[in-house]
Formats: sequence, C-alpha cells, structure tokens
Amino acid sequence: MSILIPYNQLSNEQKGVIRRISRETGNLFVEGPPGSGKTLISLYTLRDMVESSNVRPLLMMYNHSLFGYLSSALSELGIRDNLTIVTKDKFFWNLARQHDIKPENYNAPYEEKYSFLLSELNKKSITKEHGITIVDEVQDLIPEEWDLIKKMSSRVLTLGDFDQGVYKTNLNRESVKNYGIFEALSVIFRFHKNIAKLAKVFSRKNDDLVGKVSKDSQTQPKLIDVNLNNELSKVGEILKEIKIYRKRIGVICPDNNRLEELSYYLNSNNIDHQYYASNRDLRTHDFTSTTPLLVSSFSSKGLEFEHVILFGFDNSSGIVSRLRSENKLRDVIYVSITRTNSNLYIIRTSETVKELKDLKIENEVKAPEISLDDIF
Repeated sequence: MSILIPYNQLSNEQKGVIRRISRETGNLFVEGPPGSGKTLISLYTLRDMVESSNVRPLLMMYNHSLFGYLSSALSELGIRDNLTIVTKDKFFWNLARQHDIKPENYNAPYEEKYSFLLSELNKKSITKEHGITIVDEVQDLIPEEWDLIKKMSSRVLTLGDFDQGVYKTNLNRESVKNYGIFEALSVIFRFHKNIAKLAKVFSRKNDDLVGKVSKDSQTQPKLIDVNLNNELSKVGEILKEIKIYRKRIGVICPDNNRLEELSYYLNSNNIDHQYYASNRDLRTHDFTSTTPLLVSSFSSKGLEFEHVILFGFDNSSGIVSRLRSENKLRDVIYVSITRTNSNLYIIRTSETVKELKDLKIENEVKAPEISLDDIF
C-alpha cells in the first residue's frame, strides 16, 4: 500500500510551505508537532527540486529506519535515483576518510571515536560541495554535526520538532531557527483528538496538541492491564485481531531485548511479523508492507502506522533507567504514542513505569440535557 498522501490531498498550509521553500534561495527551518506533515513537505519539495533544476540534493537523517521509509517514499515518487540519501553517522565517517582522518584509538568507545572525527573535520577547510542539504529530524543532531553541515552546504533546509528529541544532544533550537527563514506548521493531520489527549501528558512544552488536531474520532486509545506472564500473548492476540484490516502495524518498545523476546514468541505461535535484529537491515525494509513491524521507540521516529501497540516500558529495563536518568523517558513515550494514525494499544503490567500506569482515558464531557424547567 502507498505510504504517501497524494499532493492534491495536502492542506493549504502544507502546500504553501512547499511553494515558499521552492521560491526561497536561502536557508529554512520548518518546525511542527508530530503528524503535521514535515516529512511529506520534505518529500514533495525534493520532487520539485529535482524536476526544476540540475541540483542533486543531499538528504540526511539520523536512523536506518527513516532511511528505509524515505527510500520507499522517494521510489514511489520516482526520484530515488536523483538525489543522495544518507544517515548522518555513515556520511561523516566517509567524509573523515576523504580527509584522511582516523580515530586515534580504534578500541575506544564509539562515541569517543566519532567525537574525535567530528572535531578534526571541523578544523578542516571544507568547501560547500553540496548545493542543498535537507536534514530530517534536525533536533537529533549534535552541535559539531550542525557546524559541518553549514560548512559543506550552500543551502540548508531543516525539518524537526525539538519536543521530539529522544537522544541526549546539546543542539540549541535557536541556533537552527536563526539560521535562515523559519516556518511553523500548526495543524496535526496524523492522529485524532483522543490520541492527542494522551500525548499532551508527555509534551515537553505542554503543547495544546488537542487544539491543533484536525480530525475527531470516537475511537479511544486502549489501556490494557495484564499479568506480566501474559504480556507477549496479549500482543499476539491483538495482532491477530487487527491484521484483517490490512493496514500498517507498528509494535513499539524502547528495549530491543524485549522486541527479540516478542519475536521469538510470535514465531513460536506462527504469528506473522517482521523483526530486524540489526537496525541496519531497516534500510531495506518495505514500508508499504502491512506485515506488523517490531521496532524500537528510537527507530520509530519519523515513521507512522495505522495501528500502534506499545509494550515493554518496564522499570526493570536498563534502557528505561538510562532514559529516566537523562530526563528523556517522557520524550520517548511521547514519540512512541504519536506514531499512530488511528488506533493505539498500551500494554501495562506490574513492571510498567509509573508514567504509563497513571494514564487514564479522559471521557468526553457530554452537554447537560435541557429540561422544560430550563426553558420556561
């Protein structure tokens, strides 16, 4: 199934931003809440660029899953071969090799080696060899990467939302916003108001997500409390129920070990799904497929599904403990919840973090009935 909304179905706000980007010759930052169409805007802007000029854009993102998702979308648009698409780490490692920069200690932790390469690259005189660089999820860059992008690009188009940063970086929003023209998207099209009510609880800015949502629904998110021993079987049960709709399904968890455990259970019970032990394999995943995809909260950034099942936000998880210590747990929950278009299932056990255990579904307040005594 298609992963793109046809251009003629975009909102006037989204089309207006695309036209302004096409007209402008300077740098631009497009910011918007989850589901406001940032990725769609980047895709249709890229189509306009490659069709109207000789420039070969560089499209950069953080993770392998978004690489795979955007590759599928670009192929659908027929422009995959007209641009260069890269994940940022791989790109900067290759750039370091071009400048003959090597880690001082290959046995050092990855972050230490990568930091050294970026530091050395920033000391180099780098020419603006890229006519335009487009960065999706710019909030996940670190300052050294941002400095290099500005050095090597004649024009920079960035898209993101600093409320959705799931990694610990020190990139300042103002440094991105002030590097050219700023465009703000204000309407959420992806999910409905009942999803927004849950997501608002975890918004870092305490954003009025409900007021920004364009569509309403009678469908409520489902908070499902189960015995810890029945957690995986409950996920399997839900997958069996919703597969008949033949829509994209995402099973999202912050911990890859739990995803692997779930995959083993699903395989043992002949429940169809797709799981990649290596995140790199997500680069070639077919994101038009309706086979349920098991994916980490981190790899889910930038993706969207009709149905989302969340599980494994456990107090005993080392990943969850680290996120809490970095003050990032609420951000990760926020991103995970907002991957859905329509249906959200949150599986809770005795191990589930308090932030999710305390959630309650807000019932709609009905208008009071008016009696004859109120009229006369």
